[in-house]
Amino acid sequence: MDEQPDIVSSGPPWRPGIRWPGPGRHGWIVIVALGALLACLAVTAYLALLLAHRDSTIDGLRAALGTARQARHPAQAPAASPALPAVTGNAAFTLPGGSFSVVAVAVGPRPGSAPLTWVLVYGRHASPGERYGLLEGTCGGQFVTSSDLADGTADRDGNVTIVAPNLAISPRAADIWVLVYRWQDGVPLGGVQGPLIGPGAKIFRSTAPC
Repeated sequence: MDEQPDIVSSGPPWRPGIRWPGPGRHGWIVIVALGALLACLAVTAYLALLLAHRDSTIDGLRAALGTARQARHPAQAPAASPALPAVTGNAAFTLPGGSFSVVAVAVGPRPGSAPLTWVLVYGRHASPGERYGLLEGTCGGQFVTSSDLADGTADRDGNVTIVAPNLAISPRAADIWVLVYRWQDGVPLGGVQGPLIGPGAKIFRSTAPC
């Protein structure tokens, strides 16, 4: 009988159904930690952008108020000029979904006078050419109706800016709310119930919680 030659293999025996192992426990921990870090960086970048919008808006508002007052009283000496309107408070809110934000600014026209409210809306990732509106209303009351404050249209980059200046509403009233909505079909994109300046504001998606 012929002898069969021995087959020598230096590698591990192949077994069907066995796959190479995935990342171990420490590997998954590293992956999750990196994902959390990237998410935190994205949130931080968006908050920084929102704060930059708010700060630039307030600076521009102060400059516009000063220019308007100087144009109104050009002949008065600086010592005799009345006090310029002052920004007495501001707050920024991110609406549900993260694409739209609201900035509220309280402006005192004169010393001792009740402040007026400016509401500014910034939006991103909108469809170019799409129109958006800002609605204002009051909680409670039998015959209270909401009213449109201002609107804006998305530019070719999908950015939207809505400005509602000199509103005769108290920035610290708890029964005031503002809502951003899509003009075409009225779909709400979120809003803020007062006080718009100070603690206690409530962010909502479609209906004010009052």
